[in-house]
Amino acid sequence: MNRLRKALFFLVLVCAPILSACGSNTSEFKNSLTFGTGLGPTYFDLIGESTTFSVGLMGSTGQIWFRLESEADMAGRAVRLYINDGTYAQEDYINPQSYGHILLSSFRITDVGTFTVKGYLVEQVGPDIGKETFVAQSSINMQP
Repeated sequence: MNRLRKALFFLVLVCAPILSACGSNTSEFKNSLTFGTGLGPTYFDLIGESTTFSVGLMGSTGQIWFRLESEADMAGRAVRLYINDGTYAQEDYINPQSYGHILLSSFRITDVGTFTVKGYLVEQVGPDIGKETFVAQSSINMQP
């Protein structure tokens, strides 16, 4: 009986760390919103990453590229950006994938100033209703 107890104790001792690791919900992704001047060669990274851009150097397009990364699976939900809480702009992006954690696209800012950009995932819950889940926010400084 003593051997059985030792064997059982050893089995629990060995299996406990393995089982606790299986229940872990850690993700390799994090909630973040970053900006850049374009897309890299893989189309999953930004080039010219910054939070300060020049309206003059960007010409009349004012195109800012962004990368919204979500710790949770986006699950095909649309992405919505509010620029200055929607007083400057609200931009909606259809997510072309039914799974994934990253969306890259662009929007325009043609004015000088500091702009807060908030990123949300939007789940359609009715014909005209979307449930928003906040993901991340960051600020952009547009200089002359």
